[in-house]
Amino acid sequence: MKQKQVEQFNRMLTTLRRIGKEYMTPDQMRRRSEKEYGLCPEEGMEMEIENIQAEAKNATRGVKAIPMER
Repeated sequence: MKQKQVEQFNRMLTTLRRIGKEYMTPDQMRRRSEKEYGLCPEEGMEMEIENIQAEAKNATRGVKAIPMER
């Protein structure tokens, strides 16, 4: 792998780890969205999904697929 590819991989890995640890599960969101954010559960989950999608988009911006070696 080239240095740029290593950096891109590490950026994506960091993002995936953050998504896996820092975002609430659907059950947590249902229980806590109104109390913590003043949102109904559906609206809270919708916003959480939009945030996850934005993080994924930012983490993969400019990343090109690495072709498999034969």
